[in-house]
Amino acid sequence: MLSMFKAYIQNIPQLKFWFANLVFWLTLNTIAASHSYRMSLHFNRPAVWADVWLEYLPWWGNWALIAPLIIAAAAVIKLDTKKLIRFTLLNGFFMVVIFSFYLGMTVFEIALLEPGDFTLEVLEKCLNRLWLSPIHLDFLVYMAVLGSGYAFSYYKHAKVQTLHSEQLAKQLVEVELHSLKSQLNPHFLFNTLNTISGLIRFDDKQNAVKALNELSLMLRKVLENHNNQLITLKQEIEFINSYLTIQKMRFSNKLDTEVNVDDGCLDIEIPFMLLQPLVENAVQHGSQLESNKNTVKLDISVKLQRLDICLVNKIPEKNENKGFGIGLKTCRERMEKLYPNNFSLTLTKLENGYFQTYLSLPIEAHDD
Repeated sequence: MLSMFKAYIQNIPQLKFWFANLVFWLTLNTIAASHSYRMSLHFNRPAVWADVWLEYLPWWGNWALIAPLIIAAAAVIKLDTKKLIRFTLLNGFFMVVIFSFYLGMTVFEIALLEPGDFTLEVLEKCLNRLWLSPIHLDFLVYMAVLGSGYAFSYYKHAKVQTLHSEQLAKQLVEVELHSLKSQLNPHFLFNTLNTISGLIRFDDKQNAVKALNELSLMLRKVLENHNNQLITLKQEIEFINSYLTIQKMRFSNKLDTEVNVDDGCLDIEIPFMLLQPLVENAVQHGSQLESNKNTVKLDISVKLQRLDICLVNKIPEKNENKGFGIGLKTCRERMEKLYPNNFSLTLTKLENGYFQTYLSLPIEAHDD
């Protein structure tokens, strides 16, 4: 019982509600008084508007005090279909208490407004007036306020539940994004170590050491951004350049790489390791060709508030490795999580054995 009382106190509306509530009931009091005043004039009965307004004040004005208490009760006495008897008894008990308080206060105020001294005769007269008043209207007002309280309570509950669901959904998306990103780390590491292993087998120790230094820079960037979904394009390009440096050590005659980025794009944030798997795929295709100087060209620019990323590379005429594997699949899944229905990823086979990967992203702030 004590815990319910504490909960009741905590759910009493704040001052802003009390002020709006006071204005509402005083407005109703004014409307009722104005109607009674006009009726008196219509039937040629003497009346003073201010006196009529004060006469109605105990009936309507007291609801300004009662209504917030009813609202708080609706927040505490929750509807539970399994405990309907308890719900009914608690509401009945509270209604008796509130009505006793309301009617007692109303009688007292009416007695104070009566001319002359406050006597038992005046009090008895006020009680008789109360008995003849339409108390059923007060009951209807009480039920309307209680219904509004339950509607407001369920609205708040639904709002909290919606916010909680959104937070859970956001957390789930973040977990999925981290899971997708974590798939890339061992993937690129495995292929890069294979490249360094190849350099060692070819007894190219100088380039192997250089490749290890570049790999350490890449791993450091991976560790630094382990908890970040977004980094600047400048950081991503540095990551790409380190990767291309390693690959060109092994396939120096096979690859002809070119990276063009507009200066205005460098501070734009994009998902970390978004471009690396796509560039890696292009490098792998180029290294399988018998020809030399196979183009891997990356162009990045801004058009109409979107970041346009275009990757062109040459592929073998008979390519048994259909699709882009984990690189494209993971890239698309990450984009669907970060930019739902607001990104474009297209693959186009060009002439002369070239292939284009085009990615368009919105330029906007995005929470990690």
